Amino acid sequence: MLSLVLASVRTRLGQYVGVLLVSAMSAGLLTLLASVLDSVHQADPGHRAERSAQSLLGLVGGTSGFAALLLVSNTLTLVAQQRRTEIGALRVVGASTTQIRIQIVSEAAVVAALGGVAGAAGGTVALGPVLDWLIGHHVLPSGPRPDFSPLGFAVGLLSTVVIAVPAALAAVRGPLRTSAVAALREAVVERRALPTGRAIGAVVMLLLAWAVWERYARKSGAHEAVNGSMALCMMLLIAAWLLLPLVVRPAAALSALPGRLLSRCTGRLAAANSAAAGRRVAAMAGPVLLAAGLSTMLWCGNAVSQATATAHNALQQENNAVGLRILMTPLIVCAALGILNTLLLATRQRRQEFAALRLAGSTRAQLLRMLGWESVAVVLSGLMTAGLVNWVFLAGLSSRIAPYLTDMTAVLPWADMAKIAVGCAGLGALGVLVPGVLVLRVNAVHAVE
Repeated sequence: MLSLVLASVRTRLGQYVGVLLVSAMSAGLLTLLASVLDSVHQADPGHRAERSAQSLLGLVGGTSGFAALLLVSNTLTLVAQQRRTEIGALRVVGASTTQIRIQIVSEAAVVAALGGVAGAAGGTVALGPVLDWLIGHHVLPSGPRPDFSPLGFAVGLLSTVVIAVPAALAAVRGPLRTSAVAALREAVVERRALPTGRAIGAVVMLLLAWAVWERYARKSGAHEAVNGSMALCMMLLIAAWLLLPLVVRPAAALSALPGRLLSRCTGRLAAANSAAAGRRVAAMAGPVLLAAGLSTMLWCGNAVSQATATAHNALQQENNAVGLRILMTPLIVCAALGILNTLLLATRQRRQEFAALRLAGSTRAQLLRMLGWESVAVVLSGLMTAGLVNWVFLAGLSSRIAPYLTDMTAVLPWADMAKIAVGCAGLGALGVLVPGVLVLRVNAVHAVE
């Protein structure tokens, strides 16, 4: 079984490269954070420095782990959709659902373990320079030593497998629940906009968001207001990501208006493609939603927290802000890789569609313009959904922070939020057009075969 799994991974390395990269990034970051916490604990157990490090690094680590979970799940869902024909064919020739499930989950575990080993090793190597940087910028006090942390290495390695296995189980659940013939048909035709499992998960996350909001409502203080609002935002982002296959259709229809108005042929074709392929558009818009939503949440939460710092902890808040900026870098890179990989997989999947359009008379330039308008619809759908979630987050934060901050809008990082939107738009266009150019270079007759 292991040899079959390894052979399958080798032949599908192009599909799994995104999972490998995201797993390596998340393992490296979590290894680094856990090693820093372990070093601080060894130098100053139970004291103020350890509690401060736990607060800052726990926030960054939790957010990064959450982003990695959704990005890996998003990529595996897209891979499972691409393998519907294969899954249906295997079931027709007699393979059981258990055998197929074990194979696909094992493939995901192997890829995640490889990424975990590489990432944990990289995080261990980076421990010394990062610890020196944090101490030099007064984010942490002097004393922690950059010794090898077995706990940190284990956390980084195991976290990737813990993330990938449930994600693979969820991704393969839909194709295996349908009959073999239906799986072959649904490889081309989408029948259900929102799977039942995603709908139930979204309802659960919305209930948890309400419970978290009510729990923090019973606490007073600016710090509790920020933490409660950020926890609410994370729950809502998960719910929005789960509901994307349902909400992306009206969002994509609205986002496709510029293409319809400015391009009579390619823009309208792009709008029709986006409306007909809700699952694909949702998978492509998911990383944009996560990148924009999480980045905006962290920047705004940190800005409001700094604005309400008292004279006693103002220096620590400023040091935490410096640490947050540097530690957010892996999160942003991870989200960028997720955007590019998802768009690459989704575009390469349509090779036969592009070949058929070229044989019907479409030129490469027309197809590239169509892809450009589709990328506009995808990016705007993700940004609009993220903007709605962040609007709820900021509205809730404004109501809770009012006794401690009179004008919250004045301290929000509007320039940083604009950069986030521009960056996501640029990555979206790059992730669609570059693989589109590569796919269109293939001979149309060979691509149809």
